Amino acid sequence: MPAKWLPTSFAATNKVKTVPSPTGGLNARDSLANMPETDALALQNWWCNPYGLQSRPGYVEWATGMPGYVETLASWSGDTQKLFAWAGKEGDGWGVYDVSARMLPTDPPLVPAVTGLSNGRWQTTQMGNEGGNHLLAVNGIDKGIVYDSTGVHRIEYVASPPAPTPPLVDYTWYGLDSQKAIGLTVHQGRLWATEEGSSAGWYMKQVGAIYGEWARFEFGPFFSKGGNVAYMTTWTLDDGNGAEDHLVAVSTEGQAIVYAGTNPDSIDTWKLVGVYFVGEPVLGRRSFFKVGGDMLLLTQRGLISMTAQLVSTKVGENVSALNSEKVQLLISSLVSSITDQFGWELYFNPAENLFMINVPSRTVGGTRQLAANLVTTASPWTQFVNVDAATWETFENAPFFGDYSGRVCKFWEGSLDGVELDDEGGAEILLQVQQAYTYMGAPAVQKQIGMYRPNFLVTGGLATSNSRIEYDFRVRAVPFPSAVPPPSDDLWDVGRWDKATWGGGLTPDRRWIQADGLGNAASLRMSTRTARELVWVSTDYSFKVGTLL
Repeated sequence: MPAKWLPTSFAATNKVKTVPSPTGGLNARDSLANMPETDALALQNWWCNPYGLQSRPGYVEWATGMPGYVETLASWSGDTQKLFAWAGKEGDGWGVYDVSARMLPTDPPLVPAVTGLSNGRWQTTQMGNEGGNHLLAVNGIDKGIVYDSTGVHRIEYVASPPAPTPPLVDYTWYGLDSQKAIGLTVHQGRLWATEEGSSAGWYMKQVGAIYGEWARFEFGPFFSKGGNVAYMTTWTLDDGNGAEDHLVAVSTEGQAIVYAGTNPDSIDTWKLVGVYFVGEPVLGRRSFFKVGGDMLLLTQRGLISMTAQLVSTKVGENVSALNSEKVQLLISSLVSSITDQFGWELYFNPAENLFMINVPSRTVGGTRQLAANLVTTASPWTQFVNVDAATWETFENAPFFGDYSGRVCKFWEGSLDGVELDDEGGAEILLQVQQAYTYMGAPAVQKQIGMYRPNFLVTGGLATSNSRIEYDFRVRAVPFPSAVPPPSDDLWDVGRWDKATWGGGLTPDRRWIQADGLGNAASLRMSTRTARELVWVSTDYSFKVGTLL
């Protein structure tokens, strides 16, 4: 029987396809030709939710006029709540400011509660005991600071406890000079400290004490790569005998030493769990954060889950609290390129399911954040820009940041960036996206998109975007559209972001757009600016399928 040959071309036919917005988030892992169409090659200032992408919320000024940079924020919770900012600049000195209440435009300049500090890069922890709640802070140069219900205190140093054993003096450390302490953590009710340039850690001999006698514990014999202790933290681990808080000491050369137990003085209650290579930590000591029962570390290997490091026949498969596979290469590349820049920080706000990596910049205003929504196990990632944060903290359940112009700002508030103390002003939020390439269900054949329609829900008007269809794996930016008019007063700020119901607030915007070009695979590139709450649900495509390539 003679062979039957397929025709070399087909008549073009009209088809329609709807593609969900890229709720899978930013993808820097998969190839351009094999990426899920619900992911994005580029994603900026969009926040990934299961039902669609939202324009990220904005921020408002909270306290202004502090000199220089705000490089540390710390909150204290007792009978009330307090927020403190370490601010200043070289040549003018540094101080600690109480920024617990939002300033009014008519308020006088803030007066520091502590002055004469050497820098603003302090590490803090909070600890409670029978004397109340205490916020402790150290920086390795100045005397340590303690804040409690009685006010602010400086930590004094005595080489050894008095003999025979008279009462110890309040706010005095014996054996460890607070001016050499560069980090603090609380493990099993006991205060631990990291010492500058040392392979040892220090622990308070009395459980629950914030002042008194310290004892030294040497980690150096387990640092086979050398180096000193960069920081210490804790990690909750179930090793088959129930959940228990473990102490983790991370070296400057990237090794993590894990201990279990309650009392380092006794071999019966203190044991080595393991030694792991996690990668060299970034500059600064804010490269770790506990999320759920997992401890996340930021190193030159990327974002490391301590839970994922554990390999044991006693323990079943552990799942990290955060999935970072799609952005791990991006994180590692960023860390490797600017590892020596201060400003790296991990931050998590449970009220908003918001996890962020603060990424510093070598240029003014270039700081950005890689952010993940932990509302689902997929943990979709995105990137935030135009939030020039130097440090982050949670206060009254809300995210706050300090910036490089002497301000403390409340984040995740409203739909504008930088709203002033009088609730005026503010900048529109600029959003960019390039969705993953799709073959429209017909690989290896040419196709031409004639019309496409992004489906938005928007408050008080229409979405303002510039967009185009890219073909065959091109990646390039689209200019932002012109400024948009402010939203009408009757629709603006009628409910807290993501807490008010949608009824009457968000209306559909479903306008068709003419497309150009043709190719095998297609991708939507879009730049948007908004002063309103905006949700992008999906995109409709009307296209023709043509010849085999």
